Amino acid sequence: MPKCKLSDTRHEWQNYSDFYRESAYAVFPQQHRSLAGRLPFRMIDVDQSDHNFTDPDVPESVLVLPLATSAHNRWSWDMGHGWRHSSAAPGSLLILPAGVESRWRVKGQRKLLLLTLPSTTLEGVLGCALPENPARTFHSLTQSPWEDAFIAQTMVRLWGATLEHDPTDQLLADGALVALATHLLQRAGAAEKPGRRVAMPAWRLQRVTEFVDAHLHEELGIAALADAAGLSVRHFTRAFSQQVGETPHRWLMNRRIEKAKQRLAHSDDTLEQVARACGFSAQSHFTRVFRLITGEPPKRWQQSHKQS
Repeated sequence: MPKCKLSDTRHEWQNYSDFYRESAYAVFPQQHRSLAGRLPFRMIDVDQSDHNFTDPDVPESVLVLPLATSAHNRWSWDMGHGWRHSSAAPGSLLILPAGVESRWRVKGQRKLLLLTLPSTTLEGVLGCALPENPARTFHSLTQSPWEDAFIAQTMVRLWGATLEHDPTDQLLADGALVALATHLLQRAGAAEKPGRRVAMPAWRLQRVTEFVDAHLHEELGIAALADAAGLSVRHFTRAFSQQVGETPHRWLMNRRIEKAKQRLAHSDDTLEQVARACGFSAQSHFTRVFRLITGEPPKRWQQSHKQS
């Protein structure tokens, strides 16, 4: 049974895919694919046979999905808590958490699909919900193989997306990774507890305010505000609402109306010009929002607040 060279485990590998290509795993037929979307990931399709290898710790979590196995396939693994043993049935998953060195003993032939998720990708998806210690969080998913049709089907679809190279596949991959990572966290039992407070530091809020003030005349979505804050949409929405006391959308509308008030009071712009300068697509929309927030239409408000 082939064994991994010591040099494979001493090298500080930055991703599992490079390790796989250059280590003792290179003897196995394998394909490597990736997709240049907003959320980086790599995938490996490999045909394995008997081996006894050690995998180094890398800053990626690796999902392992057997696609096909021989009749008497067995695998054993040690991720730092003693050896575990099981058959490698198609569709039964395991996870190798980021930062964990592992040992593997495999008997028989099998075809695997591997998905490597960099910690930066998980952080981009989960924000503050990303566990500080993935090994501890995902421990329950390392003890024995587990079945999850959603994760298995998503991995197969991601593999297909890396081959087709359709422009929309990047969007599909980003969406699939968001769903997969969130589902994986929930399956591990690490979903956020209700009422958990998420901090929005003052410097992040300042970045959002400056960004909005500079682009208030443009159409702005929650994703743009989250990018300005340097947070995932999920984290930003929760943190912003808790810190400011209102939703990002409501805050943005108030910001637009405050700017509109300034222009109404200090300029001779028409209502259409004011609406456009404050990011409203139509005067009717501007009038409706202005009335909703201030209690009166913009023209009437201007008549009582106009500065000479």
